Amino acid sequence: MGKKDFSDLEDQIMDTVKSAFDAIDFAKIKKEIDDKTEGTINEIKVKFKDKSDHINDKIKVKMKDKYRNINTMNNYNVVKNQNELQRYIARKPVGRISGMLYTIFGSIGSGLFGTLSIIGLIYILIMENYSTTYNVFLTVFICFFLVSLFFYLKGRTLRNRVKRFKKYVTCLEEKKYCSTEELAVSIERKNKFVIKDLKKMVELNMFPEGRFDEKQTYFMLNYEVYENYLNAEKAFKKRQEDELKKQEQMEREKSDPEKKELLQVIEIGQNYIEQINNVNNAIQEEEISGKLDKLQNIVTQILKYIEKNPNKLSEVNKFINHYLPMTLKLVNSYKELNEQPVQGMNIKNAKSEIEKAIDSINMAFEKLLDDLFEELALDISTDISVLETLFTQEGLTKKDFEK
Repeated sequence: MGKKDFSDLEDQIMDTVKSAFDAIDFAKIKKEIDDKTEGTINEIKVKFKDKSDHINDKIKVKMKDKYRNINTMNNYNVVKNQNELQRYIARKPVGRISGMLYTIFGSIGSGLFGTLSIIGLIYILIMENYSTTYNVFLTVFICFFLVSLFFYLKGRTLRNRVKRFKKYVTCLEEKKYCSTEELAVSIERKNKFVIKDLKKMVELNMFPEGRFDEKQTYFMLNYEVYENYLNAEKAFKKRQEDELKKQEQMEREKSDPEKKELLQVIEIGQNYIEQINNVNNAIQEEEISGKLDKLQNIVTQILKYIEKNPNKLSEVNKFINHYLPMTLKLVNSYKELNEQPVQGMNIKNAKSEIEKAIDSINMAFEKLLDDLFEELALDISTDISVLETLFTQEGLTKKDFEK
């Protein structure tokens, strides 16, 4: 091996060793970096976890406070509604205590005196000879039995009414009004019975402010709800009267030949506007859509003017009977051409011609609308000339002040 070859080998070995050491050093450095990085990450994780736990604790506390406030408000609203409801219902409904007492004493008395009466009757049937005093006692027992039975039945009636009262309150407490049919369903009785029952409860001050509607189909708990009902009923009747007057007016207008013709013209015109609008909605092209919007607006303005000035009806007959039908035909033709899947030159040219025609139609209709205002413009011009003449005669013009 030559010296040069050895030198090359030495250089190669040195390079290899150097590369190895570099790799080792890099590995150490990498390990140190990884260790430091891992430590830093762990430290950040711990801090972040502590911070996150702290934030979560705060959020939990705030949420608890929020729900506590919501529950407090809900409880307050419930208590408020209950307190407000107590103003319109009897806290101690008639029959709550007396019904219980009647039932207890009536059942005891009827049981006791009923038993004694039965024993007495059996004794009479068995014994042939008995004294008059015994008859008196038997009569007294029977009377006491009947009175006790009456008390028992009265107590049951009072207690049943209190039960119905509580069911009525359950139905009424939310809206403060309820239909008599719904109340009848709640107690499983007929509608007529409920009406009679509620009237009796109002008399007994169990519902101090209770009121029925005019047809006795609804029961209202207080004056406020009743006033709202009266206002709503009044407004409803007024709407009915207005609608009736409107219908009568329409009938009179239909019987009048001129009015009838005017209504027909306006109806025809509005029908054309609606059809043009339907086509316009189906066409997505912005340019033609703008032209159709303008067309609809002009036609609408012409119809409004005719409606206010029926004497001009003769001037728009050709507009209604000829121009609008032809215009609608062109618009429908454009829609049909536009829906073709292949847009050839003939279709494009036809669409272009229709667009130009609509421009001409818009100009013509604008001219027609302007001509309708010609008489009004002339009247205004005449009035202005008269005013200027009067001002000149009175010396009230600008030239007179400059002198």
